[in-house]
Amino acid sequence: MNKNRSSIVLIIVLLAILLVLAFGLRYYNGYFFFFDLPDRSGWVGEGSERQYLDRHAGIVKDKVLEIDGEKYYFGDDGYVYKGEIELDGNFYYFDENTGVMRFGWIERGGDRYYYDDEGRKIVDQVYAVGDSVFLFDKGGAEVVGPATIDGEQYFFESLTGMVTDSEIEVGGAWFYYTADGTRFGTGWITLADGRTVYYDGGSGMLFGEQTIDGDPYLLSISRGKKMSGTVYFDGRVFDISESGVVLGIERVPIWSGIDVSVHQELIDWEAVAESGVEFAIVRAGYFASEDLPVFKPDDHYVQNVLGAQENGISVGAYIYLYNWKIEGIEEGIDAFHEHSALNRIRLDLPVFLDVEDKDYFKAGSDEVGGYDYRTALVREGMDYLRSKGYAAGFYTFLNWANREFDAERLFREGYPFWLANWYGNNEDLDPETLSWNDTKPSVWQFRATGEIPGIRKETDKNYLYWDRMP
Repeated sequence: MNKNRSSIVLIIVLLAILLVLAFGLRYYNGYFFFFDLPDRSGWVGEGSERQYLDRHAGIVKDKVLEIDGEKYYFGDDGYVYKGEIELDGNFYYFDENTGVMRFGWIERGGDRYYYDDEGRKIVDQVYAVGDSVFLFDKGGAEVVGPATIDGEQYFFESLTGMVTDSEIEVGGAWFYYTADGTRFGTGWITLADGRTVYYDGGSGMLFGEQTIDGDPYLLSISRGKKMSGTVYFDGRVFDISESGVVLGIERVPIWSGIDVSVHQELIDWEAVAESGVEFAIVRAGYFASEDLPVFKPDDHYVQNVLGAQENGISVGAYIYLYNWKIEGIEEGIDAFHEHSALNRIRLDLPVFLDVEDKDYFKAGSDEVGGYDYRTALVREGMDYLRSKGYAAGFYTFLNWANREFDAERLFREGYPFWLANWYGNNEDLDPETLSWNDTKPSVWQFRATGEIPGIRKETDKNYLYWDRMP
């Protein structure tokens, strides 16, 4: 009986020895395990001091390991690495908080970087991300702005990448980037919106009066469109052929025009031009009182300016004044200037400050100085407009001009004066017969009930006297 028991024990010992030889007795992190049991694979430590224990290999070191669907890099010390590191010639980025390998766009230090599906940083190349193409420098930062690649000029924007089939302003000049992203050089081109424009190599799009290949042209001052027909610009009337070549220029001392705002709704500017309108003064918006936005653009300002200009009508603008403090007016002018620049608007007639609001402008300025204060305030506002590059004038009614501030003095000082005096008049008047203080203002608003083809509502009518335009 004892002999049989001893045999059984011997057999068990021999089997145990065979199992140890086959599978081994393992030592992990201070513990012995037999038959690889229990399974002690997993995280060791907390926070930034985490390591990972592999039951077959011990503490993981110098290796990228995928754990629960996330990739980590463990350094030579076995701890989770955080930040960017070069491995086998490629750069990878591991989250600064979690240590997880990051993919896609990452912003660091004010620059954007891209890591592909394998986690590799894209460096020193043009690379497609989805439907967009981006450029990355030698450090992997996204390049934004103009760039030269293999002798060709390109432009890259943040978030959207390479600019194609679009106009872009670079250093104050406008350029066109073609469907393949290369910058158009020198010559005429018809853009998608129908404008035929001219680009002069590194100078970009041309505007205004130009001589091209020996011929005179007139190009829209806002968007460069090649003009044709009868065009009113800079105090002159241009006769232009269908090909765009200027055939003749004439000076006409008095022009007939209109002023419009969102009140006139959508305007057919082609029909307006064909009716003989030579200039338009478009409401840009208003400078607000203290409880309103600094500058509120007129909803139709941009389309009215561009529509009039591209149909050969000379254009100015006016801004209604609620604000009675120079600080507010200057803030409004800054916002107006930014809005106009954003929409590529250039004007060839003045910007007029509309001085007529008795409830805000007059009431507020009465509190701080009255007549003399208003005179100085309008002057300072016009001077600030001039500092932004605009010709600047003022608009008011006859009774305000005579009683509320010194309009005559400002006019004598060289500021264009747009006078409103149309009470009770529903007829077109002879511009030569109109007189204010034995002279004529720069612009006379003589009627508020004009009927103009292309405009559904009644419209103010005006005369512009070029010899009274400083």
